[in-house]
This record gives sequence, C-alpha cells and structure tokens, in this order.
Amino acid sequence: MRLLFMGVASGWREVLAHKLRSFLTLFGIVLGAAALVGMLGVVKGLLRGFETMIYETGGIERISVQSRPAPEYQREKAPLSPGRTLNDVQAILTAVPLARRVTAEVLIPGGARIYFQGRATGQTVRGVLPATFIMDRFDIADGRLLGDLDLELQMQTVVIGATIAEILFPRGIDPLNRVITLNGQPFTVVGVLKDYRLASGSAGGGSGRVSQKNYAVFIPLTTAQTLFRIDENVDVLNVQLADVADMPHAQEQILNVLTHTHRGIQDVRLETREDLLQSFEKTRNSYYVSLGSVAVIGLIVGGIGIMNVMLASISERVREIGVRRALGAKRIDVLVQILAESLTLALAGGLIGMVASVILIKVMQHFVVEANRPELSLIALVIGIASSATVGVLAGLYPAIRASRLSPVEALRTD
Repeated sequence: MRLLFMGVASGWREVLAHKLRSFLTLFGIVLGAAALVGMLGVVKGLLRGFETMIYETGGIERISVQSRPAPEYQREKAPLSPGRTLNDVQAILTAVPLARRVTAEVLIPGGARIYFQGRATGQTVRGVLPATFIMDRFDIADGRLLGDLDLELQMQTVVIGATIAEILFPRGIDPLNRVITLNGQPFTVVGVLKDYRLASGSAGGGSGRVSQKNYAVFIPLTTAQTLFRIDENVDVLNVQLADVADMPHAQEQILNVLTHTHRGIQDVRLETREDLLQSFEKTRNSYYVSLGSVAVIGLIVGGIGIMNVMLASISERVREIGVRRALGAKRIDVLVQILAESLTLALAGGLIGMVASVILIKVMQHFVVEANRPELSLIALVIGIASSATVGVLAGLYPAIRASRLSPVEALRTD
C-alpha cells in the first residue's frame, strides 16, 4: 500500500512538473472519457424517448393491421375483399375476446386548409373513433372529446390541439363552440386538447418545443368518410390487447376474423411492437458502435500518450531506479510504482473528462427535445472512470515491466 501511495504522489509530481506535456498527454483520455459518458447519456435519452413514444401510442400491447397485396393465387379474386372497413372494427370487438379496444382512422387526402376569420393553417386531419383518444392517450383541456353520438349522427364537430387553437384564435377568444372550416366545410369546435408543450430546459418551460400532439385535428370518422372520402376503407386499424402475453393467440384470432370479413382474401398483415423494438435495438446498437468507437479511439490515443510519457520518464530516472534496486527494492516495488504513476495520469484525465461530459450533457439538454433529452447517470460516470483507470494500467504495463527489469549495476553506471 505504501508503494501505491508513493507511486500516486510521484505521478502527481510528474503532472505538476510538466504541465503542458501532461495536458497534451491527457487530452486523449479526456476526450475518450467525455465521449464515452456522453454516448451513454445520449443513448439513454433516446431509449427514454422511445419508451415514451411507445406508451403514448398504445403501449407494447398494440397490434397494427396493415394492408398488403393478396397472394399470387388469390390475385384474380382480390377485388372481392372490401379491404379494411368499420366492419372489421365491430367484428374484432365481437369475436376477439382478447382485444381490449379497437380503433380506426381515415385521413383527409392531401390534408386540409383550416380557416377561421382570416386566420388559416394547413394540417393533417384525422377522422377517428372515440377509442383513439384513449389508445393514443390524448387528454382534453377544455370542452369534450368526440363521442359515439358524433359518429352516429355524422356531426361536423372537431377537437383541436393547443397549438392549432393558438394559431386560429386570437388571444382572449374562447375556441369552444366556434365554427371553423376544413376545406370549406363548417365544423364546430367542441374540445381543445391538453398543451403537450415540451420544456426546453427551464423550470417553467414556457418557451419549450411543441409536441406533434399539439397540432392534432380530430373529426368523427363517419363524417370524414361522408364529406371527404369516396370509399368506406379506413387508413389505420389498430387493436390494443389487455395483456401483452396474449399477443400470439390474439394475432391468430384477429387473422381468422379478418379472413372471414375479407371473404377469404388474405390481404392484410399484422405488425406488432416487437418488430418496432427489434428495429430500435438495431438503431441503439449502431449508436453504441459509432459513438463508442469515438470514445475507444480517444482512450487508445490517450493510452499511447501515457505510455510514451512513462517511457520518457523511465529514461530520465534510470539512475534513480538503480539506486533503489541497490538499496534493496524488489522488481515488484518498481513495477507497482510505475503502474501507480500511469494510473494517476489516467485518472486525472478521466476526472477532467467527467467534468467535461457533465458540461457537454448539460449543454445538449438545452438543444434536444425533452422526450430524447440526454441523461447523466452515476453508472455512466463510474464506467468512464473505470475505463480511464483500465487504460492507465494497460498503458503503464510495458514501461513498468521494462523499468522493473533494469539491472542495478547497469542503471548505476548510467550518466
């Protein structure tokens, strides 16, 4: 232990005695450690953003029913299938007990021009069922959401996002019960959604970035089909299960039901969040590889610098090492001292790198949306310090072995 403390003290003396050389030597370690911690923070932020997106769009237990071309042997009979329609929604709710809720949507082709008293904006308009608000987790701030009566009577009612309300209505004007036009058709605003503004880093978040939920415009699905569509097909069909463990059985039941409603034509496929998770895993791994490579290169460069400094230091202290050996120091004593000096240099770079990484992440948090905001974690800092220490030991190993093998006689004869 005494030798370890001696090595640490010697290492600090080396750093303080050659400040510029030490700074240039440690720069690679600083860069590598900061990049490593920054990478872990960025990836953690992306993972949190992905989990939030999954949660806000129905959770992992969601199944999307997608259209696909009928198999080759059914191509001639493919026109017999009505495609995805509201009949599929009712059939799944009736015949698939594992389905918790089913939603469908239609989109106005080309979007819509939304107008109110000289103010206008272009936006995607979604014709939805009431269950969409629950599955996609939309909350109302003022008024009400669309209900079954809106669909049954094909009412021209609309629910808008907070930002759409700000664009269309001057400050002080209550949007509720106002009539706006969508592509020239009058619609009454019955609800304004919660403001999903994302804080930009300040405690108040008043000038934060805006979620896409704030630009939502919802009308009854049946109204959208009647006013803006020429067919009864829906663009989106989703099923939410009560339990993700039911996924395999539910998929089989849903396919059986859709095969029946589509008159035996196999023109749909099911997409689960497992496919999305696999895609995200690939993306996350690519981040680890690309950003991790930068960190590794920096640490390697820093390790080479430390090795060069230690070799130069040994060349300058050959006689000192010879005296110590002549006075009874063992090879292991010299080995431990040199390794301790190398470790000290690496830890100094690692600590500076940790400070740099904290500053880097704090800066990035002001420019990245809250959903994907990088996070600083204790385990990332521990990994950064541990990586720096490992590089220091490995970089000092060869110089330490070389110093420990010096012959006392030859070392004392060195000028």
